Amino acid sequence: MERLPDRRGPAGADDGGADPQPTVRSPADLTPRQRQIMELLRAGKVNKEIARELGIGVGTVKQHVVTLFKRLNVSNRTMAVSRGMGLADAPAAGAEPATPAPAAGVLERRPCVLLSLALPARADDAAVRRLHDYLAALAFDMDAVFLARRGNAVDLIFGLHRVGERDLMKAMRSARRLHAHFSAHAPMLADGMHGGVTVGIVVASMLRLGGWSGEAIVSSAIASARELQERAAPGQLALGRPVLELMRALGLGGEGLFGPGAGPGRVALAALAGMDWRGERPSYPLVGRTAELKTLGGLLRRAGAGEGKLVLLEGETGMGKSRLCEALRALCLQAQGRGAFHRVRPDAAQRADAPGAGEAGEIVALLNGLAPGAGGAPALAIVDDCHLLPGEDRRAVLAAARAAAGRGALVLLSGRHMAEAAEADGGGDPGRAVAVTLALRRQSAREIEALVRHVLAPEAPAAGQAQRIAAEAAGVPLFAVELARHRHEAGVALPLLVAVIARLDSLPLDRKLLRVAARRSQPLAAAGIAALLDEPPEAIAEPVARAVAAGVLRAGDDGRLDFGHPLLRKIIDYLALE
Repeated sequence: MERLPDRRGPAGADDGGADPQPTVRSPADLTPRQRQIMELLRAGKVNKEIARELGIGVGTVKQHVVTLFKRLNVSNRTMAVSRGMGLADAPAAGAEPATPAPAAGVLERRPCVLLSLALPARADDAAVRRLHDYLAALAFDMDAVFLARRGNAVDLIFGLHRVGERDLMKAMRSARRLHAHFSAHAPMLADGMHGGVTVGIVVASMLRLGGWSGEAIVSSAIASARELQERAAPGQLALGRPVLELMRALGLGGEGLFGPGAGPGRVALAALAGMDWRGERPSYPLVGRTAELKTLGGLLRRAGAGEGKLVLLEGETGMGKSRLCEALRALCLQAQGRGAFHRVRPDAAQRADAPGAGEAGEIVALLNGLAPGAGGAPALAIVDDCHLLPGEDRRAVLAAARAAAGRGALVLLSGRHMAEAAEADGGGDPGRAVAVTLALRRQSAREIEALVRHVLAPEAPAAGQAQRIAAEAAGVPLFAVELARHRHEAGVALPLLVAVIARLDSLPLDRKLLRVAARRSQPLAAAGIAALLDEPPEAIAEPVARAVAAGVLRAGDDGRLDFGHPLLRKIIDYLALE
């Protein structure tokens, strides 16, 4: 249980006899992290906002705040802010340089999902208050921004704080939950509820380490969502064209609910519960990956003799994990084997009610029921997109997978950072628990070019077109597919923006540093970037190290920093407005 400073006396003078904290006389007496938190406290940020901006957990923030209270000899936030302002007025000479404080907002383009919902005109004030209260609470749970409007309508913006590939699902789920809530409490109003949803670019003021600053939102997409809502029939949700495009790119099913795909679609609010949320992207022939297929084929043959293995297939978004899973499944069927395939739903984390229940329970039951291979017929189980499971559920699935492999089956779990997760859950013996790890790397230019030709078929590419797309994709299959599909469009395709920015937003990276690096035609050393930021090199050492560790930047032999992928530079430069 968290222990707060004793309000009856000075913090640090507890009854337990703990040593008092050293007296703080200047900002230099605080650690860089404590100074960051102090600045955010002075800005009026709550723990959740501090955690988001610094890229750390809320529990970690609480621990820092308690320690900060003790260092400052205070017992609440107001006293801490007052004490901090006093320290700021008298900085000590030679103070240690700190990591840049995430205070100043910068204007940035953000791909967001915009949802507009309205009650029928006959709704009274009590019903409108219910609408506002319910959606305001839902926005908090979904990390969305709630915009109250006059009358009987409201707007939600998803992806402003942090872009995610599941933002569209969050919006759909919010509409479904609101409709279900009114169906239970005011069914006549639920029948007349209507809404609109679209995807578009929002210009917002963002903090340096991520997160909306709360100062500015500008977007024509807000008006588009409202227009869709106003045109929607009672009981329906109207979808803008970008929604249907993003659904196709992300593999969100349920097109049968929308009718013909031309023009904005419409779906009954009551039908949203029946949508297929499995993330199966458009499929193209598997190109390359011969070494990985050879390894998996050998393991499959050994499983036919009853020698099971656990395989962890890992790679970043768009590297072809799902396509390789499908290829292994086909090999098993060719060998007359028994196979089970499960793709984790993209909304698994939001749907989980209790560890081991729901979807994780289904997967564990599937693995527990898998009989060992015999007579040359292998037993195979594939669980794709395991990284979408919550931590406790993922551990339960890993345990069941190890047990099934121990009984003679071949079990493949795919996802991001699977080896790291399995090592953490391996009971202290990762070498035994993780039998085989396959990490998908970038593909060759020739392989990517062949994939591009498949996407363009039956259209014959113009001279050099496939090569240009392959060069820009730089070894990532998903990038190649989306660049080819959107080859006639100007700018960066929306699905690519969402995929790349979702990854960037998941990392606590210095946005100002990245945009400075992106706007230079030639790579710079860290000292050169620091000079352009007008900051000492020591101040950006940690942010640069984080960006390199994440693969966003890479350091050359000469110390110059370049982007890990050319599309990263292009997209980061596109985001920046200042």
